[in-house]
Amino acid sequence: MNNEVIEKYIVNGKLDLDKIVDDYSSYVKTIINNAVGNNLKDEDKEEIMLDTFFILWKNFNDSKNIYVLNSYIAGITRNLVKEKLRKINYTVDISDYENIIEMESNALYKEEREEIAYLKKSLKKLKEIDIKIINLYYYSSKSIKDIAKELNISESNVKTKLHRIRKKLNKQLSKGDIL
Repeated sequence: MNNEVIEKYIVNGKLDLDKIVDDYSSYVKTIINNAVGNNLKDEDKEEIMLDTFFILWKNFNDSKNIYVLNSYIAGITRNLVKEKLRKINYTVDISDYENIIEMESNALYKEEREEIAYLKKSLKKLKEIDIKIINLYYYSSKSIKDIAKELNISESNVKTKLHRIRKKLNKQLSKGDIL
């Protein structure tokens, strides 16, 4: 499961979802359990796992944009976990993720840990307001409306800032530069 490309799972022009599920189920379960621990019911965890593979299947036509399958699957899973936690109004402390990442010694997470460390360095270079918005949106799972109220700025301003931050980080990370 190290840096596999999606082409390995395409048979006769169709995605072999059964093979992906077989190969990646335990990986997805690990991501979910590390992110939520005992804060979600088993049924919710199972729903997230099934939704992860459904989204992968649904986005199959965009597979040319999938370079590293395990990272793509991890991203889908983390987004679904975040959305589920947001729906139940559960706030996750970023230090929980940092502790998990630092404690993991499995080579499977080596690349992910490096990406996170690189991203942290990039985030530290952002303006203070941008850091607050990122923390509130991604780590506290607050809605754009709640962030706007808390920071006393418009919702459209929050959306614009999030878009620009993502664009800036994506550009810098794709070039291999730190802001």
